Amino acid sequence: MIARTIKRGFTLIEILIVVVILGVLAALVVPSVTSALTDAQTEAADARGAQILTMITRYNQFLPGGGTAIATANGQIADADLAKLATAGYCTAADYVNQVNSAKGWSYSSGKVIPTP
Repeated sequence: MIARTIKRGFTLIEILIVVVILGVLAALVVPSVTSALTDAQTEAADARGAQILTMITRYNQFLPGGGTAIATANGQIADADLAKLATAGYCTAADYVNQVNSAKGWSYSSGKVIPTP
């Protein structure tokens, strides 16, 4: 009798099924991960806005060197006003970059500093 050796391995169909299953799982996971990243950026921007408001309040309370106060009226906060915070040593220029969109600045609205939409 001739003994045959049986080669064990995966067939092409089995490999294709595994690839399709992995593709479906990736399609389900990727949107939730990107959504979580966006939510994290928004939360970080809200926290940064609260810090900026605290710095503006301190700056206005202890107005250094006879400077002018930073206005807290509804509307966009001027970059020159935010630069006063860095000049006074409250932060660095990188600390008041808008995390949601670095090309835009910050606005004051309803008692909060928010990223400019």
